[in-house]
Amino acid sequence: MKKVSLSIVALLAMNTFAFAGGDFTTPVEPQVTIPEVDESTGSFYVGAGYTYINLDASGNFGEHDGDATLLLAGYNFNPYIGVEARYAGLTDCLENAAIYAKPMYPFGDIKVYALLGYGETTFDKGPSFSESGFQWGLGANYAVTENIGVFADYTTLYDDTGFDNVAVQEDVTVDAINVGVTYTF
Repeated sequence: MKKVSLSIVALLAMNTFAFAGGDFTTPVEPQVTIPEVDESTGSFYVGAGYTYINLDASGNFGEHDGDATLLLAGYNFNPYIGVEARYAGLTDCLENAAIYAKPMYPFGDIKVYALLGYGETTFDKGPSFSESGFQWGLGANYAVTENIGVFADYTTLYDDTGFDNVAVQEDVTVDAINVGVTYTF
């Protein structure tokens, strides 16, 4: 009889555990929504603007600056990468021509970007001097409409010792501040 009593108590205990948790339902897997980015086709764009170019040397070569017209054309492969060609000229003494890879990141209507490329800077004050090499910059573009944007950026056009065998022992930097408008086709 003792075994039967223990068996009944054990059966009731197991029955109680089976119903202790209430109703069980199958867990539902959460739905994760990934935002879609339109990476279908690229877009060509052109632009124009104003640039202030400054050449600064540490010694006798001195400091020279000028205002210039900036012309640019580019192609965005998708919202994150593009290429861009630029020419800044028509100054008193400084001009620059360059081609850049343009990594970008969009924040709504604003895109921040970097410019990484190769270009040539020319200083023309009597005799003409030029240097070419790596150039870089940082900037932002705001889409005013679907096709029109405004941009502002800073670019380092040259940063080394000497400039075309002139100012050989001098540290020379050439920088530009650019603002302008772009039109995307």
